[in-house]
Amino acid sequence: MAVAGVEGACDLKAISFLGLARYSETCYVYHHDGEERTCVTPFFAEALPHFFPNIDCVYVLVTPTVSSHENLSALHERLGDLLEEVPIPEGHSEAELWEIFNALVASVPDGEEVVFDITNSFRSLPFLTFLAAALLRGAQRVKLKAIIYGAFEARDKETNRTPVFDLTPFVTLLDWLTATNQFIYTGDARYLARLLTREGAMRHSSVLKKAGNQLQSLSLAMMLCRPLEVMEEAGNLKGALRRAEPELSQWAQPFGLLAERIQAEYAARSLPQPTAPDNVAANLTQQLALIHWYLDNNQIIQAMSLAREWIVTAVGYRLGQDFALGVKEREQLGRGVEGLSRLRSKRCVADDVNEIGQQLLTWSEEEQKALTQLWAMLTGVRNDLDHVGMNPGPSKAAKLARKAREKIWASLETLAELWHLS
Repeated sequence: MAVAGVEGACDLKAISFLGLARYSETCYVYHHDGEERTCVTPFFAEALPHFFPNIDCVYVLVTPTVSSHENLSALHERLGDLLEEVPIPEGHSEAELWEIFNALVASVPDGEEVVFDITNSFRSLPFLTFLAAALLRGAQRVKLKAIIYGAFEARDKETNRTPVFDLTPFVTLLDWLTATNQFIYTGDARYLARLLTREGAMRHSSVLKKAGNQLQSLSLAMMLCRPLEVMEEAGNLKGALRRAEPELSQWAQPFGLLAERIQAEYAARSLPQPTAPDNVAANLTQQLALIHWYLDNNQIIQAMSLAREWIVTAVGYRLGQDFALGVKEREQLGRGVEGLSRLRSKRCVADDVNEIGQQLLTWSEEEQKALTQLWAMLTGVRNDLDHVGMNPGPSKAAKLARKAREKIWASLETLAELWHLS
């Protein structure tokens, strides 16, 4: 019979292990939500329903050796109908370890809430249990209630009281690592921001929540290809992380360890007052680095969109125009470059080129060639991307990506070097 549950609580499943050792009786002590719960027993699995009263099944993973041992018989007597055996191999080979892992994963029905107990696990089983818990939780197949460990080696020998450690927070290490990698490699910080803001809410910490919000702001600017906003938000993030350092080290230690990676990746994108006249060259250099980041991380559409606008801005800068230009001014610059490109490919005559194009005709042959070759390639790829493959004879996605990464980026680098912007 199950221990009486808390009224209204959902049933829990527990997964535990049993070995061949002669377990000593002790008083296991578990603290939860300010309440102390105890159970005197040699078998930690027996304590599980006392610590979690709504457990309705304790799955005990047993090897062939354990299945015939007196420990299992004794545990059956103590747990009664709550105990359900799950056979596993001894774990003498990698293949058997995979069988154990699969048994762990398969033992929990979908949609259940589960407690993992690793007290009497042995050899590699604690590691496999953590991985199984992380997999089930990450796949949203189960809700992880707790991973606990009865630390007999840490017991008070005078009182024979043994502490029970809640190891659940260590599973979240994988959450933080996954979220940080997602941000660094894709620019998407939604997962990471959610972890930070959740931690901030739990700890009533405004600085943690602000750091999460700042991550979200930078992430959105990255994903929507807003380079000026990226430069500003990267600086804001640097400050937010610095202010949050004390609480990160106290309440969000995993993120504290990973914050250096984020700083290394994004702090360099910070540029105060990015549109200030003295910062134009630095701004264009930063934008070029951002284009490269987009290409490296397979965000080809953002890379091509920014590359086109980078050319327009850089041409305007070379012609002595203001950095922040209106739509009409940018259109004139684009038409000037397009006119020069058409003229050099004999698709128009000099009189067809606008005033901007006439100025570009005074540039060196090397500059004109580098600019127009890049513009022609970029225009073709960008137009193909904008038509989302619905135009006649569209290029294959892999071909577009390869052309962007190899030919267009090489041409961008050449032009940037000519203009001392790399």
